[in-house]
Amino acid sequence: MRARQFWNIKNWHWVSSAICLVGMLLFSVTGITLNHPTVFEGDAEITQIETKVPPTIMAGLNAERPLSQAFRQWYQSTTGNPLPDAVNAQWSEFEMYVSLPRAGGDRWFSVDRELHTFYQETTDRGWIAYLNDLHKGRNTHFLWSLFIDVFALAAILFSVTGLLLLKKYAKGRKTTWPLVAAGLLIPVLLLIPNHSSANELKVELPRLSVSEYHPPYLAVWLMDSERKKVADVAIWYDTQLADKEGEKWLKDMRLWWRRSGRFLSMPVDGISGATRQPGSHRIDLKPLTQVISQRPPQSYTLYIEAARELGGREVLQFNFQWPLNKPLQHTEQGDNELGTVILTLEPLND
Repeated sequence: MRARQFWNIKNWHWVSSAICLVGMLLFSVTGITLNHPTVFEGDAEITQIETKVPPTIMAGLNAERPLSQAFRQWYQSTTGNPLPDAVNAQWSEFEMYVSLPRAGGDRWFSVDRELHTFYQETTDRGWIAYLNDLHKGRNTHFLWSLFIDVFALAAILFSVTGLLLLKKYAKGRKTTWPLVAAGLLIPVLLLIPNHSSANELKVELPRLSVSEYHPPYLAVWLMDSERKKVADVAIWYDTQLADKEGEKWLKDMRLWWRRSGRFLSMPVDGISGATRQPGSHRIDLKPLTQVISQRPPQSYTLYIEAARELGGREVLQFNFQWPLNKPLQHTEQGDNELGTVILTLEPLND
């Protein structure tokens, strides 16, 4: 009798539904908030700390070694927050930069190697952003990732047992299988790629609810397999400031600046332009594909870097092989300064 109850479809269905209850509600609600980010905007709270680093602490900072215990203790006493054991410090000629992302917010700090100044910015985007990050499993604890896996298995069980129950009780209910077919075909039809927008980059700049918002500077450029710059694709910066004052902040896009920006004389015809407001923006890549079509076949990396005054900095990248054998559409999701970025490329016409 107990064995029969164990294999009973109804029992598995209601047990899996109980396990899925909270998860289904959470992921359904956050699915709506993620799909309508401009409607469900959170209030961002930014906290800044700026101070001098003692000479004895600076002496212990070295790009070749992990962060010293003395710096960790100084950091905790200065900010009130301990540093995690594993810290990925990015070193350049001018600064040390550390990013400490978390669900629903962000924290980063830099240490100027010449001026010995410390600057930290902490952003709390509110509970909506926190729940959205839980939905994505972004910057969350290992146990939450484990919960998502368990929930996914329970949801699969719930769906399969529900389908088996439909089959068992479908007799006399003529709409059962048409509805099942519709539930299968409608998502498939919506996911059929639309190739009308070939060779383009769609960049979403998210709407951030902050007290003082400045549109981000943005650079898009291409590197080849030997890590050499092939071409700049787009450079957006503040072109309205007098005496070209806006060019001074181009170096905030640190990766692009080291690879390309410091060698350029702005503005650059056909590439540079004014900053953009939040929303989705299209960058035509046809001129770029014409350039790389004249080069030997190889792999490339397309970089997108955004930096915002009184905000953060973010870099996304796309790797692809050229020429293509089939259409390519690849999506990357930003964490703060960038939203959804979609690269669409078409093979060369024979």
